[in-house]
Amino acid sequence: MPPIVNRARCDGCGICVFECGVHVFGMILDKDVAYPANPKACVDCFICEVACPEDAIRIKVVKGREATFWY
Repeated sequence: MPPIVNRARCDGCGICVFECGVHVFGMILDKDVAYPANPKACVDCFICEVACPEDAIRIKVVKGREATFWY
């Protein structure tokens, strides 16, 4: 489930970069926005979506793919 960043809402705070444990996000520094630099690394934990103060990140749900969880 790749993360999608709404660039109009993203303020470039970088919280998603720091909160993501598998380093999915990067920053476009000259535009002050985050982007999914490594979307295939996403483990569907939704931490980025919850942590974003601007509500700029959504996880695109792909039908037929099961979420990955740590036990």
